[in-house]
Amino acid sequence: MGYYPPYHGPPRPPYYHPPKKHKKKHRKQPFWWKKWKLACSQILIPLVCFQLFRTLIFPTSFDVMLLIILVSLTVYCCFTC
Repeated sequence: MGYYPPYHGPPRPPYYHPPKKHKKKHRKQPFWWKKWKLACSQILIPLVCFQLFRTLIFPTSFDVMLLIILVSLTVYCCFTC
């Protein structure tokens, strides 16, 4: 009998590259949402100024937390339109 090399099964197919995923499209915001955000930013900017002045004069933990919340809302409304 002759020498037979070990059989490891059929040869492998070439590597299959999976298809590239598409980036998610950003949904366009409705007009009324942008309108509300602009209105809120116009109201929030003077409130933030007043709260900053108040926090500098009478610094309490409530004033600081309120200032942080107002600033974060203002940043959201102003920079995501």
